[in-house]
Amino acid sequence: MSGGQVLGRLDEIEDGKGKRFGEGADGVIVIRRGDQVYAWTNICPHAGLPLSLPDGRALVHRDGHLICPVHGASFDVETGACNGGPAAGDSLTAVAVEIVNGEIIAR
Repeated sequence: MSGGQVLGRLDEIEDGKGKRFGEGADGVIVIRRGDQVYAWTNICPHAGLPLSLPDGRALVHRDGHLICPVHGASFDVETGACNGGPAAGDSLTAVAVEIVNGEIIAR
């Protein structure tokens, strides 16, 4: 591995769930789907507030949407595009990550 920051381990996230790595607005939301992960900055583009809950969990609906806990904006887990709620037309900011030996690494 060269460069990048280890966020955590893939096995820390249940399949179909999301978790914040790092603190508050500086954190990264990582959502797991099987062996694939999607990562976004922990900021809702609507109000600039954290997407994660205080305990670090992310609200991921079973239909594959990340839900902002403040105003209910809904974002596609794979693309980051808002598809409902007050952030309509906005998108989340992607964080490039890869999995190396079970570790999630931000590039």
